Amino acid sequence: MPRFDSLVHATRDGRWTNGRHDAGLPRLNDELDRGAINRACLVGLPGVTDNDYLMECVESAPGRFVPVAGVDPTRHPDADTSAAVKAIARAGFRGIKLHPRLNAYDPLDPRCLATIREASGRGLIVLLDTLFRQRGRPTAYAADIVDRLANACPDARMVLLHAGGPALMEVAEVVRLHPGLMMDLSFTLLRYAGSSLDADIRWTMQNLDQRVVVGSDMPEYTPADAFSRAEQLAADLPVEKWTNISHLNLDRLFPELPTA
Repeated sequence: MPRFDSLVHATRDGRWTNGRHDAGLPRLNDELDRGAINRACLVGLPGVTDNDYLMECVESAPGRFVPVAGVDPTRHPDADTSAAVKAIARAGFRGIKLHPRLNAYDPLDPRCLATIREASGRGLIVLLDTLFRQRGRPTAYAADIVDRLANACPDARMVLLHAGGPALMEVAEVVRLHPGLMMDLSFTLLRYAGSSLDADIRWTMQNLDQRVVVGSDMPEYTPADAFSRAEQLAADLPVEKWTNISHLNLDRLFPELPTA
């Protein structure tokens, strides 16, 4: 069964945000091989991974990586992100990554909404980190934020990274109502293993298999561990449902481009 990892990272110097993990490209390629990963979304983080380096990584392994640019909407004080997003699309990126917690902004900030709309208008997929809680900034409930974003940006196609964490079931109900939303299980799969979320993930896989994808959040976790855990929770699924979750949903979002 092919495997498509929805979320991996690599940094130019191999350092990671927690100061522990090796985030270098050689290790990433080794872990993708070990996890039998066919394709992966290589995702940028403003202040951590520069987008130019992502493209270097993509070019070093043709067909393996889907490039997703990291974007911080708060760097555009007038809420005009059109030039930045246009440049990202022209550079060959297939999507953008928004990380409100890391970059310390409100996900409902007008600048964030403008960025999502601009990306959608250019055919880019929006990957949104949904672990919204921040020190020093009270935030609304994850499912409510997602609901408001989906209604404010109805044409956007968004992958909800980490599926809201502890709010996963409520996020699933929002996803069910909005065809442009996809739930990503990275980090949550392993961070909350053994909790009641295991049952919630099983239910979501069973009932929303066309709206669920699996990622590792490498280097936070390895692809082998993430997919092993996902397969355990999906053990009783019909093969066609696991096929959707394992790779087909992401293949539809990011169809392979013709080679030159």
